[in-house]
Amino acid sequence: MDFFEKSIIELQNQRPIFHSEDDLKLALAFNIKKNNPEFEIRLERPVQLEMINRNGKGIAVRAPIDIIVMDTSGDSYPIELKYKTRKANILHNNENYILAEHGAQDAGRYSFRKDIYRIENYKSSNLNYKYGYVLILTNDNAYFEKNVFKKDNIDKHFSFHNGVILNRSDLSWNYSKLDKSRFIFNENKVWCNIKSKEHWTCSKENFYKLDLLKDYEITWKDFSVIEKTTFKYCLIKIG
Repeated sequence: MDFFEKSIIELQNQRPIFHSEDDLKLALAFNIKKNNPEFEIRLERPVQLEMINRNGKGIAVRAPIDIIVMDTSGDSYPIELKYKTRKANILHNNENYILAEHGAQDAGRYSFRKDIYRIENYKSSNLNYKYGYVLILTNDNAYFEKNVFKKDNIDKHFSFHNGVILNRSDLSWNYSKLDKSRFIFNENKVWCNIKSKEHWTCSKENFYKLDLLKDYEITWKDFSVIEKTTFKYCLIKIG
């Protein structure tokens, strides 16, 4: 068991629920530092990444990595986090947790793959890279239970339900679901409506082509159960 997996297990007992993604980020960073006082830790450290849009155009982006851990030998461990919640109001240890309704699971599935891509990209451009991690913690069963591939949703190729193999090849958004009477594929290889407004999957960070270096087997594990609300997590270790 490595330092990050140890911190996740310890937090299951110490902090079974969080107010927000920032709350989770701080709790993990604090726990890592407590157990490894010799480590250096940086939050939201920006790095330059080269991304490729689906129309083939490259773009340099400034992307903050949620947590970067550095050990005494100079090796670095970048960590990307996601905390996706369903609406809930939970009292735990005399502290009230009012969780937001994040929704937008289609964009959430895509952003999980994007986090993996970003860690792989960081790995390729940093000689002192040791391991990287992508963690998602959620009480939204749409992520760990629903196989959207079977439902032929627009995000079918980004499903990361329990037991699936996340394919290294980015098969793109499922544009067969678009209403072709409302959207056209223009000369720039972008889907737009009749007013030339880009479909949301063709704009900004949703338009990156995210081919990965390998396939990833997705496994969800129990994190906590509080007032009949179940939290599960998925951890990807990128070596």
